[in-house]
Amino acid sequence: MEKAKLASLVLSAVLIVGCGGNSENSLAQSDQFAPKSRDTLVRGNGSEPESLDPAHVQTNVAAGILYDLSEGLMTEDQSNNPVAGVAKSWKESEDGLIYTFSLRDDAKWSNGEPVTAYDFEYSLKRAVDPKTASEMAYKLTPIQNAQAIMDGKRPVSSLGVKVINSHELQITLDYPVYYFLSIVADPVSYPVYKKGVEQYGQGFFHAGRLISNGPYMLKDWVPNGYVLVTKNPYYWDTKNVRIQNVKFVPIVERTSALNNFASGQLDYVMYIPTINLDMLKKQYGNQLKQTPWLTLEYLDFNMTKPVFKDNPKLREALSLAIDREELVRNVVRDGSSAAYSLFPPDIDCARYKDVKYSWSNEPADKRLELARKLYAEAGYSKENPLKISIDYNTDEQHKKDMEAIAQMWAQNLGVKVTLANSEFKVFLKVRQSHNYDGVARDGWVADFNTIDNFATMWTCDNPQNNSGYCNTEYDKLIAEGQKQLTADAAVPYYSRALLLMQNDYPSIPLYAQNVTHLVKPYVMNYQMEINHLDHVYDKWFSLNYGDQK
Repeated sequence: MEKAKLASLVLSAVLIVGCGGNSENSLAQSDQFAPKSRDTLVRGNGSEPESLDPAHVQTNVAAGILYDLSEGLMTEDQSNNPVAGVAKSWKESEDGLIYTFSLRDDAKWSNGEPVTAYDFEYSLKRAVDPKTASEMAYKLTPIQNAQAIMDGKRPVSSLGVKVINSHELQITLDYPVYYFLSIVADPVSYPVYKKGVEQYGQGFFHAGRLISNGPYMLKDWVPNGYVLVTKNPYYWDTKNVRIQNVKFVPIVERTSALNNFASGQLDYVMYIPTINLDMLKKQYGNQLKQTPWLTLEYLDFNMTKPVFKDNPKLREALSLAIDREELVRNVVRDGSSAAYSLFPPDIDCARYKDVKYSWSNEPADKRLELARKLYAEAGYSKENPLKISIDYNTDEQHKKDMEAIAQMWAQNLGVKVTLANSEFKVFLKVRQSHNYDGVARDGWVADFNTIDNFATMWTCDNPQNNSGYCNTEYDKLIAEGQKQLTADAAVPYYSRALLLMQNDYPSIPLYAQNVTHLVKPYVMNYQMEINHLDHVYDKWFSLNYGDQK
């Protein structure tokens, strides 16, 4: 899932759950409890959501809202494990190819109509339909014929999704996928209300029209103002949804978000400034929530441009000329770690932590020496400098990162760099259409704790392949890895593929992060230390009112 960076603090070593103390600040008694009049959790959400259509949601900003509005066959617990959602039970065939889901009798849409197996059949077929042009439908490729349908080679009707009856759904796969239950917990698998989509198209996914099936329903959406959701009385587990309303406020300026939190206008801050983190830790104590995050910040070369497409030495030189250690230590300053692979080292229980560049252990001066040699061999020099642009989405930390990288390239190689920023939704379109001149900032947070969630982004036709890289040998190795029955059996295929792709230098890894939020002490049951995907469902929480009069 696309992201904008989160700030975080240096953590002691923490193992990802399933793969192997904060200081207290002094709070006034009144700050420990929510005001009695408060019936709304207010979240600083970083930026404006690009869409609320499950087929078109591709950022963690929008997904955080969808976790409240919708629910798939499966949902998640706070450790990111798939658990029963609309499906109350399920069976898997011995060969791992057929899943049969039994839906709850009391699952309903926010208008009171029942959610049925037909709704999931419609929604999954809609997601893979080329006419929908879903940016995230590639996650559904394990379903029988899904890839052929997205390629226009098979009709949508051939998708391996079968309605047995209104409350039983059977999904057949082309190959076994050990994390398939997590796929049907992902937003791209969420059901959409057929009659509404057919009547209004994209206009359906707005306040006043949207009918959803999650613990909350959309009450209001003021563009660049806020998104307000309110408790859905028809949700099957509504008795355990304790917060009446959730308000998502898109505050791009991190300092403003921090000030709003300090003044009590926000209960939760998604992005915090990376300055004076020790001071913030001292001031806010355990309100500063943090944990390791399965994420990566990186740059994409525009491989559709001849300057990069035909010059691998230039791409490698530019990667080598970035001092990642200096970047994280002096610019990012949030506890992030330098990255030498195009995936976070802890992904998939750290099975791929040794898949990295051969020069990653070389000292900085040796890397720079090699960078200058390759830059010259690529045909450039201080007399004939490369001239490129770095595109990024508007954000104070992204700006600092890009300025630092531009300075490194200028000082180390003599590259002439210009910077271009744009609002997030505009930037997404520019980057995905390969409509940037040189290099573009990118970032990804895992949707599932599996290497495939990162590796597939560099396959030829993946809509998240923002560099435009294409290597058919890489695609073949990824396809073989996907067909393996276990995570361990897939390692040889993915390892070979990742080394092949990384040594082609379509992108430049920068750093892997921890995740940090600010959360008021009266927001109860927030177990962030076990949530390494940072999927946040407000149905988990409650507000502590204490014994106020």
